[in-house]
Amino acid sequence: MSTSTATTVRATELAGSGVRLAAWLRSPVLALALATLFWAGSFVVGRALRDELDPVAITLWRWIISLMIFAPFVWRDILGHFRVLVREWRLLMGLALTGIALFHPLVYVALKHTSATNALLTFSLTPMVILMCGCLVTGKRPTARELGGVLMSMTGAAILITRGDLAVITSMGFNPGDLWMLGAVAVWAAYSLLLRRRPSDLPQTLTLVGSIAAALPMLLAFTLLTGWQATIALSGPVLLGVGYIAVFGSVVGFLFWAHGVATLGPSRAGQFVHLMPVFGAALSFAVLGEPLSVAQMVGAAFVLSGIVLIETQSSQPAKTSTGQPARA
Repeated sequence: MSTSTATTVRATELAGSGVRLAAWLRSPVLALALATLFWAGSFVVGRALRDELDPVAITLWRWIISLMIFAPFVWRDILGHFRVLVREWRLLMGLALTGIALFHPLVYVALKHTSATNALLTFSLTPMVILMCGCLVTGKRPTARELGGVLMSMTGAAILITRGDLAVITSMGFNPGDLWMLGAVAVWAAYSLLLRRRPSDLPQTLTLVGSIAAALPMLLAFTLLTGWQATIALSGPVLLGVGYIAVFGSVVGFLFWAHGVATLGPSRAGQFVHLMPVFGAALSFAVLGEPLSVAQMVGAAFVLSGIVLIETQSSQPAKTSTGQPARA
């Protein structure tokens, strides 16, 4: 083979690799995995700063900061899509109420009455709830692979959260906090299903910005009605923690989640919620120095196997938001 031919082949291989890398970076699977990674990081940050951050205050301020981050980049788009935003005000209000204004406060209220283990185990029901609700909305029955994958990942999440100790599950009692957490699961399922109703002429970024703007008055009213403090104590660790939660846990995480839901559909996307305890355990080991057990590694293997089982099924991906059925 001549030098010029070899160079041409090498250039073609590099170009092909570049195309594959670009496609991989746009992958909804990668977007969903990164979203859950950033959310797991938010849990670790919140745990590390649990004595310095008021949960309701951080919910309010994370979205204020997020809106401030977006503002310089989207104001021209807001003007250009103003009529679309006004037309879709019901959708934006629904997204604001479910995914932003209600979900986090419900989780925080639940954690005042129940253990973190109970809360995480209840939250692991989210993919199943999304799958069942999606079936009710579309009339499509879940496949055996979907059900098997969800159940396998739920098993893995339970092993991860309880560290494989069955006594943890049998010793847990039912309390009002579990009801609050079930409410949070239902709210997140509703949010994920509502994301599929985003019309093609409403950009994903503006959808998030519009829902944040609509949610802030709701969060402020919630803060005032409950009497919780809306201020936070400023310090280096707190500022870094709030910055991470606002940028990665809110802006980037929610945009990636919306992209994944729009491409794969809420049922398949919901499965990735089970990655949160996997990433949480890994980050807790790396950042907080918490040890990893064999049971947790086994649980992580179950979670990943369940996701792979669903993602390798022969059925085609769900329609994107640009090809979704017309709404009533």
